[in-house]
Amino acid sequence: MPAADTPANPAPPPLPHREERLHALDNLRAVAMLLGIVLHAALSFMTLPIPWIARDVSRSFGFDAMVGLIHGFRMQLFFFLAGFFSHLLWQRLGVNAFLRQRWQRIGVPFLLGMVTLVPAIIIVWGWAEQRADPRPARQQYGQLTIFSIPTGHLWFLELLLILYGGAALVAWVGLKAKLEAWLPRLDAAFDWFIARSWKPLLLVPPSILCLWTGPMLGEVDHAGLRLLPASRAIAYYGLFFVVGWWLHRRRHQLDVLRNWVWLGFALALVGYLTLGACFVSPIKPADPRYVSIRLIGLTGAALYAWAMTFAVTGWFLRFASQQRPWIRYLADASYWCYLLHLPLVLWLQVIVAKWAANGWLKFAFILAVNVVVLLLTYHWCVRYTWIGRVLNGPREKPKVNA
Repeated sequence: MPAADTPANPAPPPLPHREERLHALDNLRAVAMLLGIVLHAALSFMTLPIPWIARDVSRSFGFDAMVGLIHGFRMQLFFFLAGFFSHLLWQRLGVNAFLRQRWQRIGVPFLLGMVTLVPAIIIVWGWAEQRADPRPARQQYGQLTIFSIPTGHLWFLELLLILYGGAALVAWVGLKAKLEAWLPRLDAAFDWFIARSWKPLLLVPPSILCLWTGPMLGEVDHAGLRLLPASRAIAYYGLFFVVGWWLHRRRHQLDVLRNWVWLGFALALVGYLTLGACFVSPIKPADPRYVSIRLIGLTGAALYAWAMTFAVTGWFLRFASQQRPWIRYLADASYWCYLLHLPLVLWLQVIVAKWAANGWLKFAFILAVNVVVLLLTYHWCVRYTWIGRVLNGPREKPKVNA
C-alpha cells in the first residue's frame, strides 16, 4: 500500500472546486458600467437645474425620468455585484493575493486616471465654461485644498479600495478575536433575510440613515467632487457591498432572487414613483411637513435602490446567462469604455448644445460616437496590450490561419 494511503500519512484533502463562472452577473456588471455612459450623455438634456456645465437647448422631462430611473439604482447595484465578486476572489486567491490583484485592477487605474482622465475632464469643463452664456461663477483658488481635488467619475474606484481595505481589516480583527464561531449564526440570519419576500423593507431604515444628511433628496454625497468620500457614502455603498459579499457566501440563495423578479420590479415601481412625487414637490425646509415629505421620499429612494438591485439581478440570472463571444467581448470592454467616456461625452454635449434639433436625436448621436470611438480604442489600443492586462487580465490574440 502506498505511504500516502496509510493512517500515518493521510492523503491531502481535495482542492476546492473552481466555481463555474456566472455569466449572468458578469453581463449585469457590464450593463451597470455601460448605463453610466447613457446616464452622463443624458445630463445636458435634463430640465432639472443640475450643476452640469453643458445645458442643451432641446431639454425635455423624459430625460429627467430616464436619469432618475438609472441613477436611482445603478451604482448601488454595482457595489452589490462588487461585493459578490470580491468574496469569490477572496475565496479563490486568499487575502494577500486578493489585495494585490485588486490593487492592480482598481488601484492602478485609479491613480493613472487621476493624472490623465481627471485633468482632461477639467480642461473640457473649462473650455465649456468659456462657451457658456451666462458664464458660471467659478470657485476661488484660495478655497482649494488637497481634499477638494475632484476624482470625477473615478470616485467609485477609490470607494472600492476603501471597501477592500475594510474587508481585510474586519477579517484580521475577526481572526485575532476568534470570531469564526459567529459565522454560522450570521449565515443563518442572512438565509432568513434573503428568503423574505419583503427583504428590501428591512434594508430601508439603515439606508435612510445614510441618505438623511445627503446634499439632495436621494443623494448620499457629491460624488467625485472631492478626494475623500463622505463617511455616509462609505456606509451606504458599503451596505450594498456587504449584502453582495454575503450572497456569495450563501450563493445557493441565488435561486431566491431568480424567483423574486416580478415582485421586486413591482416594489421598485412603488419606490420610484414615491421618490419622484416627493422630488418634484415644491415643499421647502421651512414648511412644517418638510421632515415628513423628506422621510417618505428617502423611503422611496431606498426601496427603489434595493428592490431594483435584487430584481435586476434575478432577471439576469433567469434570462441573461448566455455565454456568447460578442457579449463576453462587450463585458470585457465595458470597464475601459466607462473609464474613458466622460471627456468625450462632455465635449460632444457642448458641441451639439445649440443645434436646433430634437434632443433625443442629439442624445443618440452622442452615444453612437462614443460607442464607435470607445470600442475601436479598446480593440486596437487596450485589449491585447499592457493596459488590457491591468484592467481585465491577459487576453490571447486570436491566431490568423495561414
